[in-house]
Amino acid sequence: MRLGQNVFIDSTAQIGENCSIWHNGIILANVILEANVSIGSGTEIGSGSIIGRDSRISAQCFLPSNSTVGRGCFLGPGVRCADDAHPRANNPQYIAAPPIIEDGASVGMGAIILPGIRVGLGAMVGAGAIVTRDVPAHAHVRGEPARVKPYSRIHEETNFDIYADTIRDRVTAGERIKERS
Repeated sequence: MRLGQNVFIDSTAQIGENCSIWHNGIILANVILEANVSIGSGTEIGSGSIIGRDSRISAQCFLPSNSTVGRGCFLGPGVRCADDAHPRANNPQYIAAPPIIEDGASVGMGAIILPGIRVGLGAMVGAGAIVTRDVPAHAHVRGEPARVKPYSRIHEETNFDIYADTIRDRVTAGERIKERS
């Protein structure tokens, strides 16, 4: 494990092999970082979150409690995720709705992911996008609010090593794989 200066890691967090947490990174209670994860400077990972192996979360990102980031994901600098659709101090009706970012997804610099959003398998979110709706698997969204755009090279750019061997060849051949719910 490589640690920068002033890193806080809660004693209940589980940190996998070859992880890096850079300066001023904050890893809260019960977080799981699988192997080969990189957490950028000034990033906060909320309690109970799970970050899949080989993922990179860049500097100044925020993930609320119980977020899920799949394997081989990329979150660019300054990505912010929310889990509260109606934020108020001491709100008795607060219902957490953390994001789910599926395997191989990429979220560009400064994007904002609103509460309860699922970014699908291998999807790409453009820099600065405000994501107000779920992003389908392999879709490319950008804008404010983020919308699916008609052309994407995501199939060419996706590292298919993240898929189980049994489906990798089918995905590479262009077959759409139905996601489990």
